[in-house]
Amino acid sequence: MNGFIRHISILALFCLTSCQNYYFLKEQRVESDNQSYSKFKLYFDQGKNQIDFYTYADYVYNKVDKQYIYFTSSEMRKLLYHNIPQNYTEQFLFMYTYQPTFSNILGFYYKGVSIEEVKKRYSEIPHKEDLNQVFSRYSFGKFQVFDLFKKVDGGVIRFVAINNPNYPKDPNYKNFNKEINDMFFENNNLLWDGYVEPIN
Repeated sequence: MNGFIRHISILALFCLTSCQNYYFLKEQRVESDNQSYSKFKLYFDQGKNQIDFYTYADYVYNKVDKQYIYFTSSEMRKLLYHNIPQNYTEQFLFMYTYQPTFSNILGFYYKGVSIEEVKKRYSEIPHKEDLNQVFSRYSFGKFQVFDLFKKVDGGVIRFVAINNPNYPKDPNYKNFNKEINDMFFENNNLLWDGYVEPIN
């Protein structure tokens, strides 16, 4: 009987880790500023902290259309742990557009992780940093990745954006880079501590 219970426990743990899909579809508070932009209230640390996040109005956040989701669960799991071995505490964002040139964007909160730890992990990867932030762009497998970290109360938040690796009309990632720079460094420049140059 004990062996059976142990087997069931191991199976349940395996399912929890392997069946995770990173499609964060919890209700988000959205305030539409106009027809072109949406303003999201993103909550993390069990709702104790919140940030405003602005996107173009065509970003989808409350349903799944797999033809516009460019990663598998296994690929995203490997990407997340590649540079930061700690488990994230919460996921607070998942979105994409119906434009094949653009990106999938995810957001995570790491409780108890310091920005100094992040800086050490990215010391050998091209990046920009200041006192409370780290921004990096790099290749991971078939993807171009933007990794953006910000110090918050109790830990760090992390935004991960990936391109569509199967889109043939953006071989130099110009459209993808422009979208990310517009999204993070123009639309959300107030999110960062001081003005930050886009990552090219």
